[in-house]
Amino acid sequence: MTRIILTRHGQTLWNIEGRVQGRLDSPLSETGLLQARSLANRLKDEGIQYIYTSDAPRARGTAEEIRREIGLDQLIINPALREFSFGDWEGHIWGELRKAYPDLFKIWDASPHLVTAPGGENMAMVLLRSWDFVQKILDNHPGETICVVTHGLTLKLLVTKALGFEIHDWTKTPWQNNTALNIFEVDGDEWKPELVGDCQHLEKIDQRN
Repeated sequence: MTRIILTRHGQTLWNIEGRVQGRLDSPLSETGLLQARSLANRLKDEGIQYIYTSDAPRARGTAEEIRREIGLDQLIINPALREFSFGDWEGHIWGELRKAYPDLFKIWDASPHLVTAPGGENMAMVLLRSWDFVQKILDNHPGETICVVTHGLTLKLLVTKALGFEIHDWTKTPWQNNTALNIFEVDGDEWKPELVGDCQHLEKIDQRN
């Protein structure tokens, strides 16, 4: 049985501002660093043998906190785990984009899987590249425990697929908050969930703030 831990990076400055990140990047906020360290502390006894991460600095920074806590020598970095590319929207405020593209956002709100971001990707493209890469990870590490650090939309699509839902049913899975934790046992094509979208490690941080 292979165990795979899927998680998201910590909060960034652009998350706070409501700004589209996608392939662009924003540094982890002070809270984001605390989130990453709390996640790392929670994962220290999970027996993680390898950590795979998106090449975006916000994901790598989060993965580095986990690596340091559990004492691994290195991260394995791959662009297949990048966030959904929002193309021309990246760097802009979500609220402003809604005003600029009202017709497109009507479709996005009802059926986001039908939308290709201007100059960017759609959900099917993101799931194809990320899921195929996760399958390669599983093939390379049978019977081991692996941690994957990625991004909000990419993670939600992976979890949706892992739970057996189609892209158009993605609302059936929880939104993946910063450092949300998902743990699956994988046996062939069967994914058995242990945790989905769990953020208990953030409770102390929330109380502090």
